[in-house]
Amino acid sequence: MNTPTGLRRVLKFRTVVSTSTGLSYAAVSLLGCIQLSYYLKGDSGWLAILISGLLAFLAALCFSELNALYPTAAAIRLYMKEAISDKFSLIMTFSYILTIVAIIAADSYIIGKAITYTLNLPDWASLVWILALLGLAMGANLRGIKIAGLLQDITTYSLLSIAIVISLIALSRNNFQLHSPFAAFSDPGNLFNAIAVGVFVFSAFEWVTPLSEEISNIKLIPRGMFISLVLLFVSYSLFTVASSNALNVHDAGVTNSPVPQLLLGNAALGQVGIWIMLLATLLTAVMTFNGGFATASRFLYAAAREDTIPQIFSRISISHAVPYVSVVALTIFSAVIAVIVFITGKFQILILVGAVLESIIYAVAGVCVIQLRRRKPAAERSFRIWGGWVVPVATIVIFGVLAILASIITGTSGLMTGTPLAITLFIFLISGLYVYLIVPRLRAAAAARRAVRTKRRPQ
Repeated sequence: MNTPTGLRRVLKFRTVVSTSTGLSYAAVSLLGCIQLSYYLKGDSGWLAILISGLLAFLAALCFSELNALYPTAAAIRLYMKEAISDKFSLIMTFSYILTIVAIIAADSYIIGKAITYTLNLPDWASLVWILALLGLAMGANLRGIKIAGLLQDITTYSLLSIAIVISLIALSRNNFQLHSPFAAFSDPGNLFNAIAVGVFVFSAFEWVTPLSEEISNIKLIPRGMFISLVLLFVSYSLFTVASSNALNVHDAGVTNSPVPQLLLGNAALGQVGIWIMLLATLLTAVMTFNGGFATASRFLYAAAREDTIPQIFSRISISHAVPYVSVVALTIFSAVIAVIVFITGKFQILILVGAVLESIIYAVAGVCVIQLRRRKPAAERSFRIWGGWVVPVATIVIFGVLAILASIITGTSGLMTGTPLAITLFIFLISGLYVYLIVPRLRAAAAARRAVRTKRRPQ
């Protein structure tokens, strides 16, 4: 029996859409919708969602062109390496992976709270559920990307349906009467803050690009990301407007609650609504964990192939062609971080930290598009952004400004101004130390192993 040497191209268009949508649709994203509503008057939070979605479309264009040039599991790691430098790309890539783990950890906390809220269980019981869901996602991924993709399809489309229906029912309770739906424009400062949070709400849709080596046609990725952004806008807008309409999003009990989706379910259908939204929350867990493991494990697999992490992470299972060591390692790491978040209860800050990191990533994507057009003008691209440099330059400027805004706003829990910036800098510091101190040793050891193998070969 031969050991597989690569990944299998088995994913279809529906899984491209569900992966892109599902990775963005975490339970913590629903908290982001409540947080951005906190900055705005009336039911005008949908405007921040709309503007954030349009900005995310700019980033999607950049990622589409980059993916067309380099359709690989290495994804943004390779884009930045070719466009900027090897060390810079490694630092950003490892920070990127830490962001994925942080979002999974925040989601774990929310899921635990949702279960204990609904079932009136002690806190420790929610940890059992968290670990069980992580185990389910790990098991699905170990069975192969096709099984993981099917699970992603079922959970994503089910969640979208539930969230949209509950939001419409909640709005119907007030006969769909809205209160100041355009009031956001009356306070530009808070609108900018809301948009900065909105970046996080849409973030992670681009994480589908590491699956390029397992998708039947790479041209499906741009289309999938664009459709994903539309689905996210519809669902998030309805949830945001319904929450602003049915709940007091300026009340600390709502803005600081880890389970606002359950509060909305209660407002819509009472106890039945709570149970339905608990199901929706569990679906977000499966999507975030499952999709996060699928994409992040491909990042680690690609990193191991180029000797920036230990070679063991490049191992692929014989029966299912899955980088199983990477999947298991991510599960363990996510579980550890989830327990830490559960103990400390510090989950809201991850929304702003995620907004900062994603804004930086999107700005860097714009830089990569420009640099690679300069360095490889004749290279074949199955997708090319129209309008010359307009889109990549706009992406750099807009997301650069949003990264600054997200790093200095305080959020709804009274955190010190600049806390997101401090945490972001710490993440970059950890990644930088690893790249400058550990990676050279790994590469030297790999080079020595190759030299020994070369000498042993018969002449």
